[in-house]
Amino acid sequence: MSSASSRALARPRASAPSASRFRGSRRASALFARRRPLRSRDSSSSRDVAAPPVPPPIRAAASSSSGFGGPPVNRLDEGAARERVMRLASQTAQGAGALEAISGCLASMPGATNHRLALFRFPTPKSILDTVALNLHQPRWVVAFDALANAPRRPGDPPFCFGVTHPAEVPPAEAIEPGADPVAPAVGSVGFVCRLDDVYHDNKEERLYVTSKVVGRFRVDRVVADHPFFVAETSEVFDEAIEDDDAGEEAERKALREAEMRVWALLLETERLGRKIDDSELASSTALDYDARRCSPIVSERPPWDADPPAPERRAELFSWAVARRCHLTEAEHLRATRTTSTRERLELVVEKLEEGVRFLAAVSAVEGEAGEEGIEGDDKAGEGAGEGAEARKASDATEPRER
Repeated sequence: MSSASSRALARPRASAPSASRFRGSRRASALFARRRPLRSRDSSSSRDVAAPPVPPPIRAAASSSSGFGGPPVNRLDEGAARERVMRLASQTAQGAGALEAISGCLASMPGATNHRLALFRFPTPKSILDTVALNLHQPRWVVAFDALANAPRRPGDPPFCFGVTHPAEVPPAEAIEPGADPVAPAVGSVGFVCRLDDVYHDNKEERLYVTSKVVGRFRVDRVVADHPFFVAETSEVFDEAIEDDDAGEEAERKALREAEMRVWALLLETERLGRKIDDSELASSTALDYDARRCSPIVSERPPWDADPPAPERRAELFSWAVARRCHLTEAEHLRATRTTSTRERLELVVEKLEEGVRFLAAVSAVEGEAGEEGIEGDDKAGEGAGEGAEARKASDATEPRER
């Protein structure tokens, strides 16, 4: 027998891959423990040939910091996030109650037409076109917002919505124990409808971050749930429309147009005065924002690249909110702007604030202008004094004897 043949006989035969090579997790071990090995009959012989084991699905670790085996720290791991939500929903009283309370909101249509809303108590006034960002850690809200974000929808349906109550109609946040809403919203109270834009699980900090956009207003018709948060049946609130073909509405339409043009002129004056002052932070706050321009009463002032312009019937209402959100209204004034269904009345409310702002900016600009003129005048006087002193020194040099 040749040396090559002896080496071939001495080499150990390759064994079939063992199932233990594919057991990368407890779930995989349980999977192999439950499954019986599949066997197939070889047509060429009577031996049973074991089918190769199927590897379990790869599952990323929630806290993996390496580039292999999972996402970076704090990034979304859907498996870990889902397990945490299910644990909160099954093992905490807040989570179980939230899952039951939110189910009624998911039974109806999503979007602004979803009239059954979970009500979130927000500490500061919000306006239409605003962004509402939430940093949630209480089990009731983590479970509720995860259910809203992952609820099944038909193709083309908008995301589900929730409601934020107006701070002028609910107790302040510091007067309420965490995890409880002891005071129910009164029937007829108003708030804002928020549409979900993004929901992000932070698995390391065990928090849920929610970004939403205020798209409308609601009025409470009936409270249908009170634990662990309030759920209410609501109706949408819109400004009263002015019909173009109604001759009796001509005066109201003219008054609305005059109010819009007055507000627009004050916005332009505010921006002009803001460019003249030295305070860069104050000057930047006076500039016209994108929402005000895209809802402008003057067509030529609207951005031509706006791919989703406001609907004509809502343009004036959205313009009034684009201005109101930057006028620093008090809670009482903001509540009045929220309750009214007259666009002209809301514009007249912000006109007072804009006129006050214009007077303030004009005064600041005037003071800075006077200070600048005084500085120039002082420099001129100093120059004149220096010239007179030089001439006096020349005269003294000519008349007084010098030491030799």
